[in-house]
Order: sequence, then C-alpha cells, then structure tokens
Amino acid sequence: MPNPAPHTVPKGAPQPKRQVAMFVANNMVSDRRVIREAATVAAAGFAVTVHAIAQRREKLPTAEQHPDGFTIVRHRMGLIPPVLPIRPRPLALLLYPFWCALAITVAVARKVRLPLAGAALLAIRWTAWATLAARGANSAQILHAHDLSGALPALATLRTNPSAVLLYDSHEVFLESGRWAKSPTFIRRILADRFEQPALRRAAALIAVNPQVIEELAKRYEIPERQVVTYNCPPAWNPEPRGTELRAAIGVGADAQVILYHGGFSAHRGLEELLQAKRDPRLASAHLVFLGYGPLEATLRAAAADPAYGGRVHVLKAVSPEVLDRWVSGADVGMCTVLPSTLNHRISTPNKLFESIGAGVPVVASDFATMRDILLGDPDGPLGAVCDPTSPQEVTTAIHSILSMSPSDRAALRARCIRAAAARWNWEVQAARLTELYTALQVSEGA
Repeated sequence: MPNPAPHTVPKGAPQPKRQVAMFVANNMVSDRRVIREAATVAAAGFAVTVHAIAQRREKLPTAEQHPDGFTIVRHRMGLIPPVLPIRPRPLALLLYPFWCALAITVAVARKVRLPLAGAALLAIRWTAWATLAARGANSAQILHAHDLSGALPALATLRTNPSAVLLYDSHEVFLESGRWAKSPTFIRRILADRFEQPALRRAAALIAVNPQVIEELAKRYEIPERQVVTYNCPPAWNPEPRGTELRAAIGVGADAQVILYHGGFSAHRGLEELLQAKRDPRLASAHLVFLGYGPLEATLRAAAADPAYGGRVHVLKAVSPEVLDRWVSGADVGMCTVLPSTLNHRISTPNKLFESIGAGVPVVASDFATMRDILLGDPDGPLGAVCDPTSPQEVTTAIHSILSMSPSDRAALRARCIRAAAARWNWEVQAARLTELYTALQVSEGA
C-alpha cells in the first residue's frame, strides 16, 4: 500500500490544528486581554503562538508554553534586524547596509534629543521586531493583530503568506494613545494611510474592546463588515463571602467604609480630584485606598502622611492578578473617574470597571457614554453612579450617594452588581463571541 502523499493526513487520523499567530507589542507578562484571548482560541482547538517583544534587561525566556495552552515567543526589538526583508531580494540586500547606517544615525540623534528622532527610532525598532515576528509566523493560517503595532508584523507576514486570514483587534484608538496622540500630523497620517487602513481593509473581522471604539474607527477608515466586541471582563467568580485582605491591610474592620482606587498611579486618572473629594466633610469617616503603582505614588504617599486626612488615606502596593478580585471585593465603592483628557479616555471601559462589578462593588465612574450605559443602563437597575470627574464636589456627591444608603439598600446594590457580572460582565460571555468568530473562520475555509 503506497504511503500517503506529503502534507496529507491519512483517513481517520486526527486533523492538524489550525495555526494562529497573534502579534502584540509587549512582553506578554501582564497583558490580561491577550492572555485571555489566546487561551480562549487555544481552548477552541487552535494552535496559538503569541509573538511578543523581548525587552532589554528582562530575563524572560525566548519561548515558553503558557499554562493556558498557548505558546509565547519573544523577539528582540533591536535597531537592526538580521535581514530586513522576510524573503530576501537582491535590491533589499543591497540596501541593507544603508538601513543599518540609518538606524545607527537615528540612535545617535535620539541621544542628542533631535526633533522626531524618538519617533523615528521607535519606528526602526518596530520594523526590526516585526521582521522577526513575521518570519516566525509565516506558516500560520490566521493572523491576529493586536492594535496597529501588532498589525505591522501581520502585514509583513501577508506578503509571503497571502492566503492567511487577518483579524484586527483594537484595544483602543491607537493613534489617539500615548505618544502617538502628540505626534506630528504627518507621522499620524503615514501610520493611518500606510498601515492601519490597509490592515483594516484586509481584515476579515474587527475585534474591539467596546462598540464606541468601532464607531470611532468607522469614522476614520473603511472597516470590515464583521465586527465583534469583547469587553475586558474578568472570569466569572463568586465574591461571597467578601474578601478580608483589603481591610486587614489597612487595619479596619467590617463596619468601616472603604473607597478603593486600583490600577496605575498616573496622570489623568482622577487621583488628585479624588484626594480633594476626600477632604469633603461628607467623606470624613471613610477610608480611601490606592492599590497599585506608578509615577504619582510619591504624591499619594505624601497625602497619606498628611494629618489633614486623619490617617484615612492609604497607599498599598499592587497585588498579583490571581488575588486581585478578592482584594477588590472588600471595598464599598470602586473608583473609575478617568479624566476626559483624550479621546481614548472618553470612550474607555477600563478593566477596573468590570473588576469592581464582578467583585460586587458598586462603581463611581466618569459620566461618559461608555461607562454610563453600563452602570445606569443595566436592566436590573443601577450598578453605581456617574459624575463629572473634573469636579471634586461631584465626585464626592457620587461617592456619598452610595455610602449614605441604608444597609439593606447597599446590600441590594451589591447583589445587583453580582447578578449583572454573572449574566453579562464576565469573560466567559465575551469568550463565546470570540470562539464563534474563529469557528466561523474554520467553516468558511472548509477546515
């Protein structure tokens, strides 16, 4: 009996798993969204490899098997790729020395702080990373690009693997984030026209963290007809009984009122306004806890030491994601009052919003459409309160509206948050949409 033809599977043998290459421009240590998505796709029967970045000075493995069933491969983000093109051509090889000279020149310009040198250096380093990541993903059937930075290696992969299916996953409106929001218009235009629009035009589907991100991208680009929303919700869990870790850490009992902000200690998160709100007599007896880390930590610790707060402001180091939910469940109010300083802030649905709801903790959030719809539009009733985050007085009023409730009303509000999380705001609900998309891709390809 003749041997099966090369690359065929004998009749009755298990079919090989479809290969998925995800691209994300970080080290994949704490990106909970990408970890959850990769685990979801792997659980649906795909072979998933996440191509991430090997950061300098970090002792992380170049390749590792994640406990949730997918592989992480980290590529260096150096100045000069081993070979610039994925499929070397004579002209590209001829130009390669000039690329190396350009990279070195830009690196020197960055050191002396010449204008635009920083952006140029990042673009060169991204190109080097994208080249290595694309080479590693060249056999994948599905390319899952996380944001515009992840689209760069995906587009490069498509040059030599044009039959691959591309998915574009927008965690935010990328060109309105961080340094890119402040970059010169012509740089943003190049990134939009040469990379983000081609990626969206080529994509089989657009995945996004909320509907407002999709609406904003639709104003700017041609986007795929198929769109899938996967909110950044934590997995479902039962927060009863409430965790005692948070209260033990600040030395208070079950009767104390605790207001919690957890996350990054950085500008535009409403932290200064929250400190001002704490000075209001209506919140005098409440304890305000900051749980996390970031550049404003010294400011927060100075406030905690200020006698004006009466020892009721506390700053705690961040805890691991595995225990965070239990810590959050010990609060009475969760804070999510991000300032309207950028478009992405105004259309955001931060992780802490869903983490608080999932822990049974009502939320005080910015009065933006995205968060207002979730907190005030729940069919079972409000899950918290909204306010103008720039007004300490309004922040105070919103917090007090929850803390001043009767014990029975606060218990009913907590129960409502738990029910909403179980029905809607959990990762299992979001994962089902992602699994449905991937299953549809298999069917359409006849896999």
